[in-house]
Amino acid sequence: MSDPMQPFSMAGKTVLVADASTRLGAHFARLISLAGARVALGGQHPSQLEQLAADLHWEGGEVMVVSLDSARRPSIEAALDTVQQRFGSVDVLINNSAEREHVALNNHIVHCTSLHMIRAERGGSIVNIDPPPRPISEPNPCLRANSSLIRMSRAMAQSLTPHRIRVNVIAAGRGKEAVLQELNGPLLLLASGAGASVTGAVLHIDGHAT
Repeated sequence: MSDPMQPFSMAGKTVLVADASTRLGAHFARLISLAGARVALGGQHPSQLEQLAADLHWEGGEVMVVSLDSARRPSIEAALDTVQQRFGSVDVLINNSAEREHVALNNHIVHCTSLHMIRAERGGSIVNIDPPPRPISEPNPCLRANSSLIRMSRAMAQSLTPHRIRVNVIAAGRGKEAVLQELNGPLLLLASGAGASVTGAVLHIDGHAT
């Protein structure tokens, strides 16, 4: 009998986690490493990622740290080249830069990485993380459907389909550790082969929902 969890394996895949020093970024990096991926931890201040990289190495992961400023195309392109030289072309981008930066900056990293994937001709997956909304400014989770990150992701999903590149969004709810654990399944689905037919989707994860 075949292993039903095999499609969720990330073995043999190279994953770039943008802004891995944030709470969500570090969580996703650890999850994807445990699933078997080669993980590149990206951030503006690489020294802040050394401890996370050491922890993942100790857990048996294959990890590297790259300097990555999500607001600057030259920095993104240099990071992609560095990852390719060591781990091969990037198969999956976990774009967590909206947790730190203004959402418009996500266009740079998504665009550069999609071009990198197109040149590699291997397909790929881009998972954009829409961070938890501020309680007073966005009380209605339905309003998130109009966020610029979500609109951009849906447009790019359509344009990149001929290249077998999927673009999806995880809209994280407010909360702490319990919510982080609830993000595991959606992240693995969208990053792995288990979600090979899923693109243009927005998965709303709200730990307070009943």
